[in-house]
Amino acid sequence: MNDLFARDRVFWPTMGRAIIVGALAGAATLAFTQIVRFGSEAVWGTDIEYAFMGGQWWWIAVLAGAGLLVGLMRTALHVPEDLEGSLTIVQNGDIDRDHALQAIAVSIVSLVGGASLGPFDGGIRSGALVGDWYARIRKVPHDQHESSVVSGINGSLGGLLTAPLLATLMVIEFRWPERKEYHRTLIPSFTAAVFGFMLNFAILGDTFLGVFALPSYDIELWHFPLAVVLGFLAAVLSWLLGLTVFFLRRWVIPTLRNPVVRSTIGGIALGFIAVAAPLTIASGKSQLSAAIADFEELGIAILIVVVFAKILAVGISLTTGFIGGPVMPTLFIGGTAGLAVHALFPEIPIALAVSAMLIAVPGVSLGTPFTMMLLAVLTVGIGAVETVPAGIAVLTAYTLTAGLGWFGLPTDRVVVDIDDTSVQNELFEVGEAGSD
Repeated sequence: MNDLFARDRVFWPTMGRAIIVGALAGAATLAFTQIVRFGSEAVWGTDIEYAFMGGQWWWIAVLAGAGLLVGLMRTALHVPEDLEGSLTIVQNGDIDRDHALQAIAVSIVSLVGGASLGPFDGGIRSGALVGDWYARIRKVPHDQHESSVVSGINGSLGGLLTAPLLATLMVIEFRWPERKEYHRTLIPSFTAAVFGFMLNFAILGDTFLGVFALPSYDIELWHFPLAVVLGFLAAVLSWLLGLTVFFLRRWVIPTLRNPVVRSTIGGIALGFIAVAAPLTIASGKSQLSAAIADFEELGIAILIVVVFAKILAVGISLTTGFIGGPVMPTLFIGGTAGLAVHALFPEIPIALAVSAMLIAVPGVSLGTPFTMMLLAVLTVGIGAVETVPAGIAVLTAYTLTAGLGWFGLPTDRVVVDIDDTSVQNELFEVGEAGSD
């Protein structure tokens, strides 16, 4: 018998709530990102020299000051050390409302201050908080509360990613155990994402489409086994990122228990890294575009140095108290690694190398391989056929890591498993850092 879900008395109220919550979440996320954008431009300007050692020494003072302020804010606002991360919020469909606004405020300071993190965390918290607020104000039944929060999350991602389908797919992958009755989740989720996107697009008139556009290429048979090699390389880089976070948590947090001291030292360290490798500053979106435009001038050595410097910068940002999202930084790591691969082996098309690494590193680190495939099409501008090597790369990396457990952290858990929230806590969130 057909499941006529649109005849369910709960469906249309859920759709109406998705429209309202999606639009409100899009507005909240727009406010968050614009505050970060204006603040970043005021502090850092737009004319940055990305050559090796091209950073300014005053950056160290700014990042140290940001670290100090982050530590003071976390202490004064009672932001817990085990604050739930954005990935956990998505997977659980719930948010700790007692600390959400405080975390968003700290995230703004972190991002404006130049930490190697992105707006994903603040956007997710903003959207989830809107969904939670709406459910409580409207006295939504308890069994529908999670749907309201997820609509808020989708609305925020629709605005952040400026691609509703990409936002919906990402949330579905994060929440994969809910593949049962997917239409009851998918349709309201996409609706919320559309309205979050519409509000952002109406105001900004900008999208994520083609942001890393690269020249097309003719696919050849040897590109397929090459994609497997690139997937292996992406798995190694994701593993190195996981190890960096893992060991920094065990070295930094136990020895620097004072959060103000810890975040200040972290800011100083980020400042020195930024002076030496300016491409590591901030989330990496503008920096990756600059690297793509000037990769020939940057050279192989600088590109390789930047990849490892960014891994270290992300690890420091995540372990010393800064709050932000991992999506854009991992995209930067993968994309820059792809540029280095092309620079080393010019016969490999730049679009193939960049798209494969761009999606494979975050695909395995975040546990969202199919979302990343769609992201490659939207951001790099490759066609359906050219997506195949990139897809092979991300599925290779994901299978090696989550499927075979080859690249696990030094615990009894692998780096990424989308069905296990605690694993993603281990890589990107402080929550369970000291539990082993």
